[in-house]
Amino acid sequence: MNTMEQIQRLKQHTLLLMQHRYVDEFLLHPVLHDAKVFITYGLLRELELDEAVEAEYFGSILLIQSALDRHDDILEPNMIAHKKKRQLVVLSGDYFSSLYYLLLSRCENLDLISHLSTAVQKINEHKTYLHLNIKNRSSMEYLKSVEQMESLLYTKAAESFGLHKYIPFIERYLLIARYQSKESRSVLNKKQLNSIKKFECDIREKKVDVPFLFTREESTMYDCFENDLLLGEG
Repeated sequence: MNTMEQIQRLKQHTLLLMQHRYVDEFLLHPVLHDAKVFITYGLLRELELDEAVEAEYFGSILLIQSALDRHDDILEPNMIAHKKKRQLVVLSGDYFSSLYYLLLSRCENLDLISHLSTAVQKINEHKTYLHLNIKNRSSMEYLKSVEQMESLLYTKAAESFGLHKYIPFIERYLLIARYQSKESRSVLNKKQLNSIKKFECDIREKKVDVPFLFTREESTMYDCFENDLLLGEG
């Protein structure tokens, strides 16, 4: 089984855990964002875990990400007039969170639970800051808060796994992923855009430690999001 097949297997395992017949009648099925999937798998590959443990760690991290994403859906304009959908959004987010705790409790990894719980708290603090400071979105502080919101779940997982050296990569990579499209970059000012480009350069020129999974030499930063996010074959 090559790398992409292994990742697909883990994704399908996680998505199956998240299925709920009643909720799925009213809400779109959760989407696992590729950049965060690859970061999660890239960290776990460094640990050489048993397959069952790897699946539970992978599922746990992506479940808590999905819970955070699902709770954000309550702010979508099309939710305002639909009381049942709003209720289901909250309940399904809580359901994903409960599955995350269940998986990690099986592994009895209290340290990882603690690190991810801290990440969730800090992510919500950053979301509050971003919501209250939307008029200041052109500031570097705003961009830094976006970076932390996108990466904290994964940097805290890296800390728990003893993979501190990959934190600068994770922060840069997930911020680049957030602003990979021309449309998303159109809201950035010149200073913010230059910061993103510097991060791209840092990764391309190996100025930060990069997990083994992200080491295909012929990839460029712009190709990586169209071409399996820097993944090599096999």
